[in-house]
Amino acid sequence: MRLIVTDLDGTLIDHHTYSADAALPALAAARARRAPVVPCSSKTLAEMRVLATQLALQPAPLIVENGSAIWFPDTWTCVPEAAEPWESGGRVLVLGVRAGALRPLLTAVATSVGADLRGFSAMTDVEVADRTGLSLDTAALARARDFSEPFVCVEGDVELARLNDAARTRGARVTRGGRFFHLTGLSDKGEAVNVLRTTCGPGARLLGLGDAPNDISLLLATDDAAIVPRPSHGPHPDLVAALPAAIIAPAPGPAGWNDVVLAWLSRDV
Repeated sequence: MRLIVTDLDGTLIDHHTYSADAALPALAAARARRAPVVPCSSKTLAEMRVLATQLALQPAPLIVENGSAIWFPDTWTCVPEAAEPWESGGRVLVLGVRAGALRPLLTAVATSVGADLRGFSAMTDVEVADRTGLSLDTAALARARDFSEPFVCVEGDVELARLNDAARTRGARVTRGGRFFHLTGLSDKGEAVNVLRTTCGPGARLLGLGDAPNDISLLLATDDAAIVPRPSHGPHPDLVAALPAAIIAPAPGPAGWNDVVLAWLSRDV
């Protein structure tokens, strides 16, 4: 069995336009070869379910909110017994912390670092749409957080290390994505990928693709890792340092994703 585990923004979909059109040939090839594409990003389950339909992904798990949970379709080969029935169908294995418990922690982190931190739960759909370029409907899906609290620093950035240290003392962690910081439990993308592997049966081979430092654990957990470069900035140096043997995609975003996946699917492994 082959699986493609992928970050979304800046990797499978364009960071600015949110289009995956350049990756459509590889997505079609993956469907033809029965190689499931498993999104693994900071996006919510509500967002991913819509995206999976738009991209015609075959039924497969979805790793949501930076590895905080894994959604499994009922048809998946092996669904962990601990996975809970989800109201919209399928089952969800929770690896992190519920959003309701994280929101008070953000206030504590803000006090600890002496900064004004504004979380998604304090924003309106209009504000999220303005900050991201998403439609209002999609912004509402992005705010439907179950296991994380994205946030911004209102008056100038605070170093990620300071934010993360303050969160760690409270049993949580902070990562940084393309636009927002993310407060989550201690789980990460790599932990979720390792759990996913246990549901795939023996002999599964995983390709991982990502573009940012919060994808390092994802890439380390796969058999074949690919770094997708950033527009005008090239591959992120933190990823190159952590994964010196990784494939470097020849182009940013979905165009580079497309080339890597087509080449990987054509290989005999």
